Amino acid sequence: MSLQEDKTNIAILGGGPAGLSAGYYARKNQLDFTLYEASEKTGGNAVTFKSGDFYYDSGAHRFHDKIPEVTNEVKSLMGDSLKEINVPSQIYNQGKYLDFPISPLNVIKNLGIRKCLSIGTEVLGQRSNGNPNNFKSVAINKYGKTLAELFLLNYSEKLWGIPPDQLSVQVSGKRLKGLTIKTLLKELIGSNTAKTKHLDGSFYYPDFGIGQIMDCLAEKCSSENIKLNKRVSKIRHENFIPGSIEFTDGSSTKANQIISTLPISILLEILEPAPPAEILSIARALKFRNIKLVAFFIDKKQISNNASLYFPDAQLPFTRIYEPRNRSVKMAPKGKTSLIVEIPCFDTDQIWNENDHVIIERIKSQLIQLSFIEEKDIINAEVQNIKNAYPVLERDVDEKLTEIQNYLCQFKNLHLIGRSGTYKYNHIHDLLYSGKMIINNIM
Repeated sequence: MSLQEDKTNIAILGGGPAGLSAGYYARKNQLDFTLYEASEKTGGNAVTFKSGDFYYDSGAHRFHDKIPEVTNEVKSLMGDSLKEINVPSQIYNQGKYLDFPISPLNVIKNLGIRKCLSIGTEVLGQRSNGNPNNFKSVAINKYGKTLAELFLLNYSEKLWGIPPDQLSVQVSGKRLKGLTIKTLLKELIGSNTAKTKHLDGSFYYPDFGIGQIMDCLAEKCSSENIKLNKRVSKIRHENFIPGSIEFTDGSSTKANQIISTLPISILLEILEPAPPAEILSIARALKFRNIKLVAFFIDKKQISNNASLYFPDAQLPFTRIYEPRNRSVKMAPKGKTSLIVEIPCFDTDQIWNENDHVIIERIKSQLIQLSFIEEKDIINAEVQNIKNAYPVLERDVDEKLTEIQNYLCQFKNLHLIGRSGTYKYNHIHDLLYSGKMIINNIM
């Protein structure tokens, strides 16, 4: 017996960027909807945490101007609190800083002419290896073996948790597309200040963190349309037409349309009747990478001038650190800063289940050894757990997703969006756009 049963035209499951965007555009088009969020706050994995007078995001998030209509919409929502930032990122390698994505002139400066001649010979002499079917092959084809092993392959294995030859070519994304032989030569023969388009240090960022965009979207959705602490336990359907959505608190609802941002593996598990065993088996094999965030609050004005620093060194557990005040000075009190460390891991990894104090002490020791911080400057530190941060795109992911999609496409009123919902490594601008498009399709 359910506690209550509601009815809504559109049920949006999940209040992350994609779900909030769907709610925003549904309300903008005067559609009846309810957004159900499992936690006590919307924003998903794009929230901003507050610790005293410090602010920091649940990852080194940026809002890129890649889709003009999305950019214009966010600008109109945020007004003067959204600033255009031009802060590049770098790779930290054995005490030296290299541009990220990789810049030939900067590589020469930091690695020396002899190693760079070897790298250049590899890149210029590289022959395409047909149609590479894994990330390792793509990286070596693009950069040559030396450069790929130095900066990409170790880093990718740390980030995704599996060997790079088991990763999909999709992992390379747009960052490897920008650096070609043409752009390499252009930069090598150009001026020392010339930077090709693969260096993407320009983005938009709110005064008080990326969560400010999510809060604004939630406000526009209206609190009456958002229900928090509503974790979905079951979606009942008949002939592939969902009948009711049940929640762990005993309540339920009916909807004419369902927009799901739930991890696709979880969605398939809660369907009743259940999908075929082979579909469930594929879904259970899909992996998500978690992120353990370790935040250090520092009694110092600034540590670096980078948006993010990337660490390919396999001996270090973290892949990236970022300094929030370099995105907005309002993210830290005057004269102080913070350093946020990202450690990717699976549910089964020791560090995911480790005591916060133990993790803080270990990472602190490593940062001190690398000369990023000093013990005397540390005001405080804390840990945040970011669940299902990245879908792990394995080499055969397309085949797996095709089988899942062939099953799910039988549902006439079930729509999947979001990074976890579609099992795609999308960025915030992509997620906001997907919310708009799904509402357009429903209309």
